[in-house]
Amino acid sequence: MMLNHAIFRTLSLTLLCFPAITAGYAQQWERVEALPANEFTALFSSGNVLIAAGVNRVHFSYDGGETWSDSNPVFAAPGFITSLQYANGRLYVGDIDHGVASTSDNGQHWQSENTGLNGLGAFNITSLAVREDFLYAGTSGSGVFVKNLIANSPWVSYNAGMPWSNIFSLNELDGKLYAGAGGSSTFAVQAPPGNAWIEKPFSNFSGELDAFLDITRQDNIVLGAGSSGLFRSTDGGESWTYYNPGTGFLEYARLVVAGNQVIASLTKTSGQSFLQATEDQGLSWHNFDPEFPPGSIAYDLILCNNQLFSARSNGLWRLVLPTNTQERGAPNAFLGQNFPNPASVATTIPVTLLNSDHVSLMVIDATGLIVRQLYHGKQAAGSYEISFDVTNLAAGFYTYRLVTASGTVARRMVIGR
Repeated sequence: MMLNHAIFRTLSLTLLCFPAITAGYAQQWERVEALPANEFTALFSSGNVLIAAGVNRVHFSYDGGETWSDSNPVFAAPGFITSLQYANGRLYVGDIDHGVASTSDNGQHWQSENTGLNGLGAFNITSLAVREDFLYAGTSGSGVFVKNLIANSPWVSYNAGMPWSNIFSLNELDGKLYAGAGGSSTFAVQAPPGNAWIEKPFSNFSGELDAFLDITRQDNIVLGAGSSGLFRSTDGGESWTYYNPGTGFLEYARLVVAGNQVIASLTKTSGQSFLQATEDQGLSWHNFDPEFPPGSIAYDLILCNNQLFSARSNGLWRLVLPTNTQERGAPNAFLGQNFPNPASVATTIPVTLLNSDHVSLMVIDATGLIVRQLYHGKQAAGSYEISFDVTNLAAGFYTYRLVTASGTVARRMVIGR
């Protein structure tokens, strides 16, 4: 998540050294030799799919990073790719200089996605996020834009209530959008229904730039990173406690959940790259071992196929984690396809919970508004069928979304007449 265009190309992921409590991994970081030892700046993973952005090209792996294919150049000239998102069969690439491009054929052909990106800094994409059938773009100068992926409509401004025009990070978490907007120790959050952003503090503003850089969740604990350090919330981001990693000002941050750990990769403008980890959901942090190899800048970190991958200024690097380390967030809930679909009078949604959980099940229209809240509360483990009347819903496409402590899952349905 970028703070400043002029210094973005000299970022590093950092944490200063402390007396270490180490994880003791036998494996060491190694460069992915199948890819060039060039600058890699952004990563995306889903299952065994891993996508890595290099210098104006994107590299695809469908076996957890073992074998790779290369794209054609993304833009007419190299820029700096800041974000990758995959939705509805297309990969979307955000660049700090050239806006957004997409591909549906592993980068053999690229399509410009800049229609509607208007205003100062609108092509300066700092981050992309996907929520349901919508793609959101954070910019350095024009706030946030949204694009309906089903209609393939032009971008439109998405800034109702947005207090700042510079967006340093943009993330979707549990159906909410979190924007690192401005640098005054606040972030902006947007939750359906409605489209308005609400500004919330994550720290006490000291008068120095302090932007919100990343957010993740481990069980019921939300963890965040800002320019001033690391943060922890037990109430869904309403209030935060601060942990000082001793780094000073941070330029970039990435938080990755790996087994019982959360690993923090933090960036200073000086070019240092370090890692820290927590096993107690952010109550304390320590040096992660093995540390990054010296001599290069780290831009991004991601977990795929029980391996950590780091996008760095001298290539893509990987670390094999112990075999007892698994990706957290294994689904506790399974959401089936509604039937009948299309529906005209009534329809039924199958839901299975492996464990007792807090559950929210809602129906959302094509504009992102919640049109029906089907359930919200504690629910015991088991299989359920939720039936409801659709006669008062207009014909068209809808999304039904299930939110639990283990994550969010959604499916589409059609109302016909």
